Amino acid sequence: MTAPDPEALALPPPPPPAPAAGGELPAKVSGVGCPSCGGTLEVEVGVRVIVCPFCGTGLLATSELGVRRFAVDPGVDADAARERVRTWLGSGWNKDRRLPREAELAESFLCFLPFFRVEADVVGVALGTEERRRTVGSGKGRRTETYEVDVERTTERHFDRTFAAVQVHEWGVRKVDLAGDRLIAYDPDRLERLGMVFPPTRSEDEVRRAALAAFRDEGDPAEGLHRVRFRFLESVREGLTVVYYPLWIVRYRFRERAYQAVVDAEDGGLAYGKAPGNDLYRALALVGAEAVVCYVGTAMLHYADDGCGALVAAFVLGSAILVWAWRRFRYGGVVEEGSGLEPGESPTSAAAEAMKSILAGRRPDLRLPG
Repeated sequence: MTAPDPEALALPPPPPPAPAAGGELPAKVSGVGCPSCGGTLEVEVGVRVIVCPFCGTGLLATSELGVRRFAVDPGVDADAARERVRTWLGSGWNKDRRLPREAELAESFLCFLPFFRVEADVVGVALGTEERRRTVGSGKGRRTETYEVDVERTTERHFDRTFAAVQVHEWGVRKVDLAGDRLIAYDPDRLERLGMVFPPTRSEDEVRRAALAAFRDEGDPAEGLHRVRFRFLESVREGLTVVYYPLWIVRYRFRERAYQAVVDAEDGGLAYGKAPGNDLYRALALVGAEAVVCYVGTAMLHYADDGCGALVAAFVLGSAILVWAWRRFRYGGVVEEGSGLEPGESPTSAAAEAMKSILAGRRPDLRLPG
């Protein structure tokens, strides 16, 4: 029996890494050792599951080997961004009506702000009871009783959201929409030739933990159960990347005060805008809301003989309308709008969410900020 050819037993060399989007090779981490054969590995940034090319052992990285970084190409030029700001200044009754005539656009520049993109699937099951009510009897013996029903709830939801990787007090953009956007390889030299590039300043681990906790809370199948007997909830297929997103910063002056608007350089939408409010609109909103509440309350009194349901509905609806009007009056001196704001972050949008809750049959959050 002849000895086998050593070259025939040798493992084939690992295939060359595939180029990332944009034609560039992905970043590598060197110096990682295989615990089985001792071979030195080169691992792509962000990869957690590794197969040793020398011995074929599957390995799991217990700590992150860096974070993948991508970028989005701008598709809107400076002129289109400035025109978008002019259009926004002249739209809506809540902004000062003198803005289209007296606002003077100043400098505009392109910047790439980093955002953490956190992805995860939340799966879980909950066993418990729901509290329900039913009406029994008739006439004077009619009453409402409460009873419990055994239920089983399951959840399987995919979350994909972005979070600002820098302090947003100056920029105002807390999130971006990556749906349909083409991600390319991060090339700092190329981005710096196009505009200003800002590095992440927030902790990756803190953002990841906070995002996953929010995902689990939102996808919790036990939410709303009267009694919980069993609950299993976990997040799987977790991932975090850094995306450098292009934004046009357009500054303008109005009555000797400086303001700023941020335009999405990918699709041309308004990501964040700040402008002085319309005082007349604020006053009319408050007075008009009070008149509507008085009319609704008076109309509902005609149905009070049918039970207290009409009075409760009138109170809840009137409270929501007054909260909406109060926010418009109290915080309408400065208008903040844009797709980069979180739901409920703007004082007026929070009141709109309360109105949606009323129409959907949910209990609205009527608390006012301190």
